[in-house]
Formats: sequence, structure tokens, C-alpha cells
Amino acid sequence: MARDLTVYLQGEVAGTLRQGDSGRLTFTYARGWLDRPGARPLSLSLPLQEEPFDDRLARPYFAGLLPDDLARERLARYLGVSRRNDFALLTEVGGECAGAVAFYPPDTAPRPVGNGDLTPLDDEALAALLRDLPRRPLHAGGELRLSLAGVQDKMALVLEDGVFYLPRGNRPTTHILKPAIEQFADTVPNEYFCMLLAARLGIAVPAVEIGTVADVPFLVIERYDRIRSEDGESQRLHQEDFCQALGIPPERKYQSEGGPSLARCFELLDACARPVLDRLELLRRVLFNYLIGNADAHGKNFALLHRSDGTALAPAYDLLCTTIYRDHTDRMAMKIGGKHRFPEVRPHHWDSFARHASLAPPRVRRDLLAMAERLPIEARILEGELQTTCREAMHPMFDRIIRDAGGRADSVRHLLDEA
Repeated sequence: MARDLTVYLQGEVAGTLRQGDSGRLTFTYARGWLDRPGARPLSLSLPLQEEPFDDRLARPYFAGLLPDDLARERLARYLGVSRRNDFALLTEVGGECAGAVAFYPPDTAPRPVGNGDLTPLDDEALAALLRDLPRRPLHAGGELRLSLAGVQDKMALVLEDGVFYLPRGNRPTTHILKPAIEQFADTVPNEYFCMLLAARLGIAVPAVEIGTVADVPFLVIERYDRIRSEDGESQRLHQEDFCQALGIPPERKYQSEGGPSLARCFELLDACARPVLDRLELLRRVLFNYLIGNADAHGKNFALLHRSDGTALAPAYDLLCTTIYRDHTDRMAMKIGGKHRFPEVRPHHWDSFARHASLAPPRVRRDLLAMAERLPIEARILEGELQTTCREAMHPMFDRIIRDAGGRADSVRHLLDEA
């Protein structure tokens, strides 16, 4: 028997997600949604049309709303469903997703946005939620019905005036909490430092801070897909990651597995309201990820925001120096000029990248050199500023990042001088 979920966008019925007897998905836009003035598609990969989208076209977007890899497996195990059953998982956790999309059974409708209670969490209650994440991902099974993509354990809460709250009803969460990745030590100060360093280099990032409960640090990230309305209520902004926008399923997020190339990422920005500015912003992120040694900058770690004034590149997130970890690969998620590994990239590979991304090679070389010169200086200044605000145990991580990125910046300057 076929099963349906009603798909809401910004609180309005946008269509129906159906799972057939075979388990495959179809998505159909609602007639009322297609007829409304200014109607937007759920995804650039799902343009407005009357005909249903089959599983091949629909699944990349809907599966992309769910956790990846081990996090998905843990979630499915806790909920007692198959890890491959996207429909069943969205039925359980599709109430508060990335962006402004939500899923409800046909006989249920979401409450008005903002209509819900807030339960304050003291340190003991918050620590219990964070400790329980490996067993109970995303605080699954509660009223919140939260889903966030990615492989890392995380949860979302409301943060107001320094107090964390567990929302109920249809109250949007405002912040994402990320404890350390189990197999990699010190990812909290790593991501914190890289996000702050990116901001110093002119890259748009959401506000971040480090929280601590029960002597365990966690990263607190303000959600860029949530805004405050004039009456002070939190509202959802619609967003999608690059894999969703390009119709690529999450298990193929790496270029070597059929995921997006940098050229396709830059081409995607033609859909933005200000494509020239967003292309320059994306270029800064490519250069930054290379210099800090972020091998995990795949297609799901870039996103688009669909705002009332048009589509735009979303702020940067998941910025980490991965090359400092002994067990992590130096193989980049997306090639630069045909090269996958950091040490293999030479100036002519940057030129090739520029041409395929429809950028001017001299501009790319100039911006790369400028960032390679500035990044180590800004990193040391930032390290000094954090000496008194971060725990002493975090300082060695900052120094490791600076040394690793500094060595790569030195190599870039040397190679460009010789070219």
C-alpha cells in the first residue's frame, strides 16, 4: 500500500511525497502551490511542474535532509526502521529540517510558527542530552522531530539570553550544538578556530562560540537558515546544499564517487540573484579550504539560501583543518585542476581550475597569493586573542592548525614566485 507525507514549505502545503509498494519515492507539487503567485520550488533540482518526479529525481533532495553514514545508521537503529528507508526516517524526524521544509502525515497539520512552549535546560539536563546523542541521534523520538544532515552527532535548540531551551510545537530552533567527533580529538576548538579565521579573511560565517557542560566542550553555531521577524519571532529560511540543488544523492557527495566538481559548483551560482559576488565568495572559500587543509569540503558542505529577494550562497560551515589528523586522508573532496591531493597542486593546476570554473586565472593566482600571505598573520593574531578566552587545553590545537596551514601557505608562495 502506498504511503503519503504532506510536504510543507514555509508552513504552506507544497506537495506530496509518496512511497510506493516497491519502496521508491515520488514527489508531486500541489495544484494550489503551483497556482500561487511567486511560488518557489523545493529545490533547483525539482522545478515547478505538474508531472510527478520519480525516485531518481526526487530522492537526492529528500534523502539529503537526513543524516549521513554512521549517524543515519544510529538514527535508524534507534527508531527501529531501515537505514535505507528515507520515507520512514522523514516520517519520524521531518518536522524541523534544514531550511523551511517540513513533513507531516496527511491527517496532521503543523501548528502556526512560533506557537510552542520552551523548556529551559540547566547544565545537568543539557549534558544528559549531549551524552545521549550517540545512542539517540538528534534527540530522536521526541516532539521536536529534528533532522540535520551530516555525519557528526549534533542537535538543535533555542538559545535566548544565554539559556538553552528545548522547543515544542512548531517553534523553530535557533542554534546547532556539535560535540567533538568521536574518532578525532579536539574538533571543537579546531572548527571554532577555523570559523573565526575565515571571518577575519572576509568569508561569511555564522556566529560561533564554545560552550561547556560537565567539563565537556561543544560548538554552538547560530543557524543561518533562521531569522528574527519584526515581532521578534524566529522564522525559517529555505535552503538546500549543493548536492540537493544538483540532484546528487548524499552517498555520492565526494567527486570521486560521482559528486559535484568545483566547476559544477560555480556553475550552480548562475541561479543566484548576485552571481558575480557569490562566485567571488565561493572562490575565497575554495582558497581557504585548501590553505587550512580541509579535505572534507564536499558538495554537502556548501549551500544555497532561497530568500525573498532571490537565491544566494549561504554562509560557510563545517570548516576544519583535517590534515592534522594522522588517520585522515590528504585527498580533497573536490579536485583542483584535476588533482585530488594537496601536495600535488601546482600553479598550472590553479589555472586549469580557474578556466573550468569560468574564472580568470590571473585573478585566482592573485587572490591565492594574497590569502597565503595574510592567513598565517591573521591566524597568529587570532591565537593571541583566544589565549585568555579559551581553555588552556585548546591552545595546542590552535598552534597545530597554524603550523599546518602556514606550511601550506609557504609552499604556495614559493611555487607562485617560481611560476
